Amino acid sequence: MKSIQTVLLSALISVGAMAQTAQTVSADGTSASRYGKGLVGFANYSDLGLQGTTGGAGGAIVHVTTREDFAKYAAATEPYIIILDADLKGHYDYSTNPKQKHDVISVGSNKTIIGGGKGAHLDSLGLDIKNQQNIIIRNLRITKADPDAIAFRNTHHVWVDHCDLSSQKQENDANDGLLDFTYGSSYLTVSWCRFHDHDKTSICSSGTRNIADYGRQRVTYHHNAFINCTQRNPRIGYGLGHIFNDYNERNTSYAVGMFARAVVNVENCHFKNVKEAFNQMYSADYGEEDAYWGFVKSTGNIFESTSNGTSGNSEGFDVSRYYHYDFAMNPASEVSALTAMMGCMEGIEGDIIPFPGDGAIGLLSGTTLRCSDIDGATGYSYRIGVSPDAMHDCDPQALALQPLTTYYWQVTVRGGKYDGTVSDIFRFTTADAKAHFPTPVDGEAKAQLREIKGETSPCAPLTLRWRDGFSAKGYNVVFADNENLDNAVTATVTAPAFQPEGLRHGKQYFWRVDAVNGDGQTVTGDLWTFKSPVSHARTGRNEVEHAVRGALCFPERDTTKGWIVASNDSCNVGDQGPGYMSFVWAGERGVYSLTTAYFDESSGQGVFSIYVNETRKDQWTASKNKNTMELRHTDGVSLEPGDELRLEFYTQKNMRCRTDYIDIVQTSTGIQEIPASDTASDDADAPVYNMTGQRVSPSARGIVIIDGKKTVR
Repeated sequence: MKSIQTVLLSALISVGAMAQTAQTVSADGTSASRYGKGLVGFANYSDLGLQGTTGGAGGAIVHVTTREDFAKYAAATEPYIIILDADLKGHYDYSTNPKQKHDVISVGSNKTIIGGGKGAHLDSLGLDIKNQQNIIIRNLRITKADPDAIAFRNTHHVWVDHCDLSSQKQENDANDGLLDFTYGSSYLTVSWCRFHDHDKTSICSSGTRNIADYGRQRVTYHHNAFINCTQRNPRIGYGLGHIFNDYNERNTSYAVGMFARAVVNVENCHFKNVKEAFNQMYSADYGEEDAYWGFVKSTGNIFESTSNGTSGNSEGFDVSRYYHYDFAMNPASEVSALTAMMGCMEGIEGDIIPFPGDGAIGLLSGTTLRCSDIDGATGYSYRIGVSPDAMHDCDPQALALQPLTTYYWQVTVRGGKYDGTVSDIFRFTTADAKAHFPTPVDGEAKAQLREIKGETSPCAPLTLRWRDGFSAKGYNVVFADNENLDNAVTATVTAPAFQPEGLRHGKQYFWRVDAVNGDGQTVTGDLWTFKSPVSHARTGRNEVEHAVRGALCFPERDTTKGWIVASNDSCNVGDQGPGYMSFVWAGERGVYSLTTAYFDESSGQGVFSIYVNETRKDQWTASKNKNTMELRHTDGVSLEPGDELRLEFYTQKNMRCRTDYIDIVQTSTGIQEIPASDTASDDADAPVYNMTGQRVSPSARGIVIIDGKKTVR
């Protein structure tokens, strides 16, 4: 059966003009929007206090024709559905007066902005969104905006759809992005948009050395055209990018760029006359272990007159943990024809925006289906079922959802200009009754046992996380170092998170999370497992690039031959923010002197700390800023076999922390008695762990070494 989009395109071409209604009929006889599917992708994901993206749903619908009204409603604190029924001109034209200050409209949270008719044109006027959430922008044509057509900073849950963005670039134009998503922004979907005649089109990150993007920047681009756009179509750093059914033509530098640990899946796209389809923005001799290395998975793409950078370098990420999308994806062979539907389209203000969004997953008990209001509508009728062929009339308020079930639904507008308009068939899937989608993922063999806590603080012990059970009000957690869960640690929590104590490198752990529903029923979870790598330290020189690294710590080879002067031409580099390198002590029990070689860069400062298990033994600041290798001596460090010896850091003011090695020399055998008042010592308050990794209170007697591990008899 032909795809809905193909049928729609054929219908549009055959009549030679846009229809005046917002509906059409697909090959199977069902009515469907001709604007592509509803909201699909990361903007549907439930996180950061939102269950998805609804824009101004629930707010008043306002039609605006002046800049003053547009600015007023866009920046208001209340939710609004804003229909812009006029073209607006900015206060200047950067192409004729580049020194004049740029002109933007500020947009607040909970807004839907739709260009009325065939689309509203913003000429030399951009949209600026900072520290906001839950925004939908559709059917706008923006040209010659400076510095950006649409700029999002520290903003989450955004849908940009059917927009036409360009700079009408000339050879010497120096303007910036058409759509930039930066400074900790996340959960973006860009769909059915047309980007053209520009240089740096769309970036998803704030460049390198910006911790705000770490763990964020989750973005979906689908059914977009990038034509005569030099680069950044898009460029993704730090996060997860999913690109499908995009069309790229005449990208004279590259199409998709990735860097700084970003993982990008590119599926069923068409690249034509593109110099390089995929570009690794930064690289080093360490390849995929480098701090700024990015990863791409290429599947089902067409490369026409494109020869460089067409192969992927990773297995990508599992999109199904975040949303479903197969129903919305076309074969790559259809993408070129679908460009006729990319960009502004007449009548989108009558298009139905659903909640939950199309392909959303993990919906919980109590979720109510609804759609954003259509201007003039007096009501809506719903058909809902567990298959497209089994939908029936239903009041969403009366619908009792069941766990782990995919529902299909359709909305018909009643009253007003769009009376009788029928939506596409949407679908969503409810959450499993069990706790699911664990982090670390089940079977993970390289789990990091510490994670970023803050920008200028040491890393915190790993927190285990999972997705909520369908009706869960709390959870019983069972955690052990054996598959039978003998001597397990147990805990009861209300949030889907648990932080175990005493995790050790090289050990395998097993855990189970049982969901406790509001009626007291317990739903037993699956048994999950993970382990972490281990690297051992001994007396003598220990090169830190061989340590287990975590957070923002990566190996680096000194290719400059003389700048860093690392002991074996290699070191560890710390990106902006915190990181750590970890060894497990494999030497004799005793007291040792440590010498740490670190590079004091010429900008900012770095803070270093040495820990044995959870006890800090030393801390210092790299702030000489002379580009020299420095030595830090730490005496009186008590070590026992199995102890974790960890070097932590965090950077400030744009410095990158580099560490070369740790020399370890034994100064005495045995464990010396040190006064309890010495807070940096390995005293009676230092943590001790039993054989299952549980933290216990140490005593002055009874501490023995069993299998190389400190324990209590």
